[in-house]
Amino acid sequence: MPDFQAPDFFPSSQSQKQDLNSFLNKLKNFWVYFIIIILAVSIFSGTIVKVDAGERAVVFNIFGGVEKRVLGEGIHLMLPFIQRATIYDIKQASYTFTSEDQKQGQVLGEEIHTLTSDGQKIDIELTVRARPQPEVLWELHKSIGPAYVTKIIYPKAKSTVREILCSYPVEDVYSIKRQEIQNRIQEHLQNDLEKNYFIDIEEVLIRNVRFSKEFQDAIDRKQQAFQEYLKMEYVLAGEKSKRDAKILQAEGEAKAISLRVNALRANPDFVKYRRAQVYGKRAKLIFSNDLE
Repeated sequence: MPDFQAPDFFPSSQSQKQDLNSFLNKLKNFWVYFIIIILAVSIFSGTIVKVDAGERAVVFNIFGGVEKRVLGEGIHLMLPFIQRATIYDIKQASYTFTSEDQKQGQVLGEEIHTLTSDGQKIDIELTVRARPQPEVLWELHKSIGPAYVTKIIYPKAKSTVREILCSYPVEDVYSIKRQEIQNRIQEHLQNDLEKNYFIDIEEVLIRNVRFSKEFQDAIDRKQQAFQEYLKMEYVLAGEKSKRDAKILQAEGEAKAISLRVNALRANPDFVKYRRAQVYGKRAKLIFSNDLE
């Protein structure tokens, strides 16, 4: 059986040792350079902030907190490890309360469940169009932060709707007061969010109102009764028109008779003339008998 020889992992000659040391040094230098490059990219990427169209940036300083300034569109330089920028979208956005899928805007939650002043349950689908105030964006960032939609707009919209609706009976919500209610919700949100939270409310829209099944059934019965009422009104109006026509006809005939009677009284010979027209050739005999 032949003798087994273990492989020689360690070079025996001086030149081979030098080659190995050279390779290890290159490998070591590579990792050093790689780490330096990564650190440099990380540092310099934090020093350059790009603000796109429709955006603004707020700067946080580790020594002074949120800086009282807003960065506009363009390229801005930050102090590494000292300053940090947060980008905000200041374009108008739509936030909707609905259970349906929306192709545009952000759905904050399901329709708002509330009660009217007479205790009727209604569900309101609402859309709020808002945006942060650009000139005081640092105030919004300092007091609330980037999650202002879920922290402020969502709960404020729900509470405002419930506060306004509880002062209206369900009949007003269903019919004549819907636009007034929408205007009041928008005005209330504007006064609150613009003054206290630096958020502009551009528009509030009531998309749909759903009523309880009992009230909806009552509405259907009322609509049916109203349609029957309109139908009866139409029938009565037709009968009245026929009656008025007959009255006018009778009045006309009576007036014609009266005129004839008066004419006969004023001119008795008119009777003889009419007889001549009616009886023709027999008129001479009639006239002769009258003369006798």
